Amino acid sequence: MIHVEPQPEPPDFDAKVRQPGQLDLASPGGELRPLWRHCAMQLWQAYNGVCAYSSLHIPRGTGALSVDHLLPKSKRRELAYEWSNYRLACVRMNARKNDLEDVLDPFEVRDEWFALELSTLEVIPGEGLPEALRAQVQKTIDQLDLNDDEFIRAREGYFLAWKEGDLTFRHLRKHCPFLAKELFRQRVVQDEG
Repeated sequence: MIHVEPQPEPPDFDAKVRQPGQLDLASPGGELRPLWRHCAMQLWQAYNGVCAYSSLHIPRGTGALSVDHLLPKSKRRELAYEWSNYRLACVRMNARKNDLEDVLDPFEVRDEWFALELSTLEVIPGEGLPEALRAQVQKTIDQLDLNDDEFIRAREGYFLAWKEGDLTFRHLRKHCPFLAKELFRQRVVQDEG
């Protein structure tokens, strides 16, 4: 997991999502329409198609992108139609996060909090973290199952393609930015260019 810089809401977000959503919020206990779907592609574009939790590119046309509500709409209805509460997530990550409220927010995460063990491509807590933060990082890794076989294989695929020269480092940075950052941080790559 890497830091994700918050992006401004689209110009038409208020008219397409927030304002119609206010009607849903005005009826206590009423059904929340999934109006956030109207901005899913804008969310994908704003965040370069990279899942905020897995740090892997979500290909267009696969139906694999979703809008995660950082603070769950089931518990924080008032934030159901707020761009600032949305995180781009692949369907797998959104399902795992579900109603969890103690997963670290990618907007607040610092790059050095999570690291990759390059021999296994497993996500681990970064070195030198205070114990309380280290525990929070490990809990997020475990709750989101960031080391399941599918995610490790995805990172491995990118890593091997890059090592064999089939991918440029620029492509790796765009499609698997966590791995790219770790290769640079661990001095496997000398220049991020």
